[in-house]
Amino acid sequence: MHKNSMEMMRGFRDLYIGSQRGFGLTILDVGSMLVSGQKDTYRQLFEPTHDYVGMDIVPGTNVDIVGFENITKVYDIVISGQVMEHVRRPWDWLKNLKQYFRMYICIIAPNRIHEHRYPIDTYRYMPDGMRDLFDYAGIVPVEIRRVGSDTIGVGVPG
Repeated sequence: MHKNSMEMMRGFRDLYIGSQRGFGLTILDVGSMLVSGQKDTYRQLFEPTHDYVGMDIVPGTNVDIVGFENITKVYDIVISGQVMEHVRRPWDWLKNLKQYFRMYICIIAPNRIHEHRYPIDTYRYMPDGMRDLFDYAGIVPVEIRRVGSDTIGVGVPG
């Protein structure tokens, strides 16, 4: 995970689920696989104080659950970083994610970057676009903003 994304997720953790929320929250990281060349994952931001589960559509390093069909419970928090730009129909993907969290969702996606297929590269996200996707999915935004080359969206169930 690149430095800006790690810092943004650390900021989300500190602001929204810091000490006031206690310990032992369940965290589902959608698109968690460690891709070649990466060294850091969000897991290190949440363990050991929270129950972190990595999910991806293929097996790999940092993946505990393979495939959406194998998610068997609702988590307190869903996170996903540097994934949404690789998703077909992100409006439906985000709407699908709504069923898996009860407290917060945090999505970090690039607003500008070179093309990087893994396996596809679909969109870039500005705050208005992220807000529109949250609205379509029935997620109430509590924070949506640009930070450098990324946009962060934090929401609660609607």
